[in-house]
Amino acid sequence: MANTDLTIARHAEVGAVLAEERFAVPVVEGGAPRGSLAWLRGAVCRFSEGPDHDRRLGVVLKALDQLDAADLRRRARERVLAGAEPGLAPISALGEALGVPDLDALAAAVPPASSGYLTGAGRDGSDDAVATLVRLLGPGPDEEVANRIAVFTQACDATAALVGKVLPLSRRPEARGCPIEAVIAETLRFDPPIPAMRRVAREEVGFQGRRIAEGTALTLDLRAANRDPAVFTEPDRFDPARREPPHLTFGAGRRPCPGADHAVQLTAGVVEALNEREAVR
Repeated sequence: MANTDLTIARHAEVGAVLAEERFAVPVVEGGAPRGSLAWLRGAVCRFSEGPDHDRRLGVVLKALDQLDAADLRRRARERVLAGAEPGLAPISALGEALGVPDLDALAAAVPPASSGYLTGAGRDGSDDAVATLVRLLGPGPDEEVANRIAVFTQACDATAALVGKVLPLSRRPEARGCPIEAVIAETLRFDPPIPAMRRVAREEVGFQGRRIAEGTALTLDLRAANRDPAVFTEPDRFDPARREPPHLTFGAGRRPCPGADHAVQLTAGVVEALNEREAVR
């Protein structure tokens, strides 16, 4: 009987899967009603492959090309220092930089739209939130609007979770004197906010001495790969000064995260502001 699921946990093997075209992301088919969560997931680059992915990724890259990562950091920091909710500051900073006119509506809609972005099971109101984002980030063809929305939904999920991981670690003795970027990079290795990725074998594959059947679902255990003792010295020790190979939390190979630097800088701005606020209490 063929495997139906397989966990990959070694750093080298996870990197090899991410580089191999025969392992695809689980594709979400399109065709759902416009403005719904299902429509959004079926039209974005994250859940597509081949020409669809490449075309949709172009929309994301066009939006990201308009953004200066250091400016995003400044905007996020200033918003938090002014009293903004830390989880919403990255959304507002992105929206302001991209010229979204109604930042309050944007900040209200992105979290419920993001709640089911990765899984498809959103909380109540997720479809209404996506419809609001279509209005705010349109007009345009479905793929263009959906992938503009994706810039915000992915920033909401990834950045808010990353801030929650980085903040306590940034206050540990090991982080003193280290640039915040180094603290964030080590946090991404030590305690990744998204602990796993999924891939599916498109065909039978000979991989690392084993046969993987077509259709096998692979779970890429990023937490384990990022603490692989074959790669990282004392992998269970938090050390922002380490100079070892990079973590895999932002992906690698053929589909690295296109907004990795933006996420790091948004996180840096929020964490810096929260630490400044804590210091003056």
